[in-house]
Amino acid sequence: MSKFNVGDRVKILPGVAIPFVGLEGTVYGVQPHEGGITTMDRHIVVFDRREKRSFYSAELERVEKVK
Repeated sequence: MSKFNVGDRVKILPGVAIPFVGLEGTVYGVQPHEGGITTMDRHIVVFDRREKRSFYSAELERVEKVK
C-alpha cells in the first residue's frame, strides 16, 4: 500500500528534484511499483500553478493540514 493517497498535501524533500525542493502540492495520482516496493511508488503531484510532476515516495513528506 502506498505511503501517500490522492488528495494528500505533500512537500518536496531535498534530493534529485532540485527545482521543486520545498514546494508544496497535492497528490493527484498514485502509480504503485510493479514489484510492490512502496518506496518506488510514483506519485503525481499537482502544484498551485497547475503544473504536474512525478515523484517517488522517498522524495515526499506529508504536510499536516492546519486546523
